[in-house]
Amino acid sequence: MDERRRWTAAIFLFTLGDALALQVRGALLPSLRAEFAVSEALLGLVAPAGTLGLIFAVLLVGTAAGRANVRRSVLGALAVATVAFLVMGAAPIYPIFLGFLFVQGSADGVVRGLDRPILSHLYPNQRGRVFNVYALVWATGAAAAPLFVNAVLAVGEWRWVFYTLALVFVPAAVLIAGADRPTIEGNEREITREQFTSFLRDPPITGMTLALVLSGGIEGSFFTWLPFYATQFVTEPQANLLLSGFLATYIPGRAFYSVVVGRVDSLWFVAGLSLVTAPAMYVAFTTTSTMVMVGAVLVSGATVSGLFPTLSAFGVDAHPTYSGPINAIATGAGYFGLSVVPALVGVVATWTDIGTALSLLPGLAVVFATIVIMLRLRMGPTSAPAT
Repeated sequence: MDERRRWTAAIFLFTLGDALALQVRGALLPSLRAEFAVSEALLGLVAPAGTLGLIFAVLLVGTAAGRANVRRSVLGALAVATVAFLVMGAAPIYPIFLGFLFVQGSADGVVRGLDRPILSHLYPNQRGRVFNVYALVWATGAAAAPLFVNAVLAVGEWRWVFYTLALVFVPAAVLIAGADRPTIEGNEREITREQFTSFLRDPPITGMTLALVLSGGIEGSFFTWLPFYATQFVTEPQANLLLSGFLATYIPGRAFYSVVVGRVDSLWFVAGLSLVTAPAMYVAFTTTSTMVMVGAVLVSGATVSGLFPTLSAFGVDAHPTYSGPINAIATGAGYFGLSVVPALVGVVATWTDIGTALSLLPGLAVVFATIVIMLRLRMGPTSAPAT
């Protein structure tokens, strides 16, 4: 296996495991509530606990991607994540569980800060397509997570989910341990704090960042709260199956978008997707029909799945020699939304109910579309789509 294939395989294996680790959280909320006797507001802390450390790590590592020892950093992060899984499984109280969820998210953030820049340098002429394939791999692992939770809970308790996850990064670590240092080292341009700040003021990056906070909030709310909400209609195992179904729509969706993305204007494309997502979400969280709710959830998954990979590839194409910092900004923005919005949903749900809280999400999709359309109009018609 040549070095490009080895690193690509390792990144995709990590991505599968990372998605699995993220998506078990929502599927386990009923079990965590029963184990630790906490409210919806405290359950909502699962989202920021797992992502705030990831955001910090992504920004720290991503802005230093050109001078990082990539191989050593990734292997160390995978080891820390493995230990964190074991402690989470053994956690006697909720604060310890949340604390090591923060540690696990931070370790994953080190790898997330480097994986897309590595792919960007391995496939410089196919970023949009490779990023969508990367997202497709993530979707495959994510869709399997609720099924994995159901399988574990059928034979044991929730703690075994995390004991099993301790093995999930081993295949990627084995490949990386035998690999040479990747081409990103020395090929990624250095960035100063002033340059990083100037990126955030650059209209394409500003627009991308704001929009990805919103799309991350939408996705995170589904990831965290969909099984909990769906138990009003179906049993807990069936609610986890619905989350798997939602995530499974990412697979054909992102496969389709990976083909289409180089042939259309990426900004008009994601604006259209978000305008379809808004009414689908409203129906999903206001209907009283189980079948209508399921159908609207699946439509929402198919459309929202194209937002992050397409828009983040657009940002990298705006500054291709700074793929590390741009990836850090994009990933940090998405996970900031994923961290904050589900927690706010939990607070609103405590005051009202979970359906009412989730029914506010279509507003985020409309604001997303507004930001992207304004960015496209400001940039003019000559800007190239993501490749």
